[in-house]
Amino acid sequence: MVCNKEIPVYLYMNLFLYYIMKHIGWCLERIQIAMAHIPRAVISQEDKEKANNILDEVQEYADTLSQLISNPEFKKSLHQLEKSSIEGVRLQAHEIEELFKDLEHMLYVLDLYIKNLKEIIINHPEQWGKKADQLVLMIDQKFGGEMGELRKEFQVALHAEEELKQLVTSEKHLAEFLK
Repeated sequence: MVCNKEIPVYLYMNLFLYYIMKHIGWCLERIQIAMAHIPRAVISQEDKEKANNILDEVQEYADTLSQLISNPEFKKSLHQLEKSSIEGVRLQAHEIEELFKDLEHMLYVLDLYIKNLKEIIINHPEQWGKKADQLVLMIDQKFGGEMGELRKEFQVALHAEEELKQLVTSEKHLAEFLK
């Protein structure tokens, strides 16, 4: 049996996590979109500028992702969920924690790629195509299509919304929660 005091906390946590996960998915999608426009070669000055602009844009999204996953409120909420008396909530918190570890690793690798690609633009433009393709492939493997590793994990956010729909019977209140 769930303690009545725990239900509002659970609902808040699920909504908070849902919105964090939703924004993370949005940032990852924007990274993919930006990378789709990366030049094949960086021979001309125009190509170099375009490549640098895209890498800067990707870095901005990566910085936003880092801010989302290192948010102290998020970590506090996740810790509270891990102490829940509801087994499903504890499992969900654990899944999210593992997802964020994967995401942190991806951001670390992404940062290394961006630094390396910026150096290649300046010093070794002939190596651009291979390294840029590796970055696009890594991003695609982690988040691309329906089979991307992280895309599958972001289904957790959808589960949170479904659970909320089962818990809250008032359509008016549900609409307010999901705004």
